[in-house]
Amino acid sequence: MDRIDMHHHALPDGVIELMQELGLPTPVVRWRLETTLDVMDANKIEASVISNVFPCDVLGDAALARRLTRQVNEAAAEVVTARPDRFACFAMLPLPYVDLALEEAAYALDDLGAEGVVLLPHGGDRYLGDAMFDPLWAELNRRRAVVLVHPLDLPQGSAPGVPSVFADYLLDTTRGAIHLITSGTLDRYQDMSIILSHAGGFLPYAATRVGFAAALAGVDHTTVRDKIRRFYYDLALSVPSALPSLLATANPGHIVYGTDWSGVPAAVVEHGTRALDETGVLDEATRRAVNRDNALRLLPGLAHRLGDTHRIEHGGSV
Repeated sequence: MDRIDMHHHALPDGVIELMQELGLPTPVVRWRLETTLDVMDANKIEASVISNVFPCDVLGDAALARRLTRQVNEAAAEVVTARPDRFACFAMLPLPYVDLALEEAAYALDDLGAEGVVLLPHGGDRYLGDAMFDPLWAELNRRRAVVLVHPLDLPQGSAPGVPSVFADYLLDTTRGAIHLITSGTLDRYQDMSIILSHAGGFLPYAATRVGFAAALAGVDHTTVRDKIRRFYYDLALSVPSALPSLLATANPGHIVYGTDWSGVPAAVVEHGTRALDETGVLDEATRRAVNRDNALRLLPGLAHRLGDTHRIEHGGSV
């Protein structure tokens, strides 16, 4: 089976050097093309979609945010250019700088050939449903864009003794998704596709509670249910434990395979892939769709390069 990995991080050496210059933490595992292709081949991954994201507000300077974002996106595009048969990319946008984000989205989608964009669930201390982000959502909606939402630290920081990767990342995604629902953003902009990383954080597990609690924001639980089914979800670091809740709440046609390489070791990629192959909660048709077909419907450019144009059914709205 030839999988499409929708959650893949690639930071070449030039980007790492810039991160060090700017005082940003650098990854433990260095991305190398040869090693990456070995990992992909071992897990029957035909193509991976590169996404990288940083909290640009911590740089404290819009010019630095623009410089970092541009170098990150051009480096990802270079990988795609070198191996268009094995890679695609989502472009990082420098929130909370909305004007810069609009500029970078146009450059990445029109000139670099990015398949979509990747956003943090928040820019500074404001989550994605905030009105300040409406101009960006309007443009992404006009373009019928694919948007990956990838978490990092919560705006207020982590709790002592509990590293952010254990729970805060999942809460960050959950907060972002809830705010998109309760703010009405998903109602105003219906022609884009939003992928939530790591099976949506806590959202599928807490969907019932979120649905009824949303009444506090004037949103009824059926609306919440429908909006939860509108999101797409990647399975990075989520199989097998998250699958039952995800299948109970999400549209199976909106679930896609993901690994989180190179943010995690190869052994973790292998474990998650094997667990997906062995789980008894998916029938074979759904397993095939999750591994490949759902992703290719979202990414017609990649589908065309892989010769899978007959699978393109993506019309933007979900």
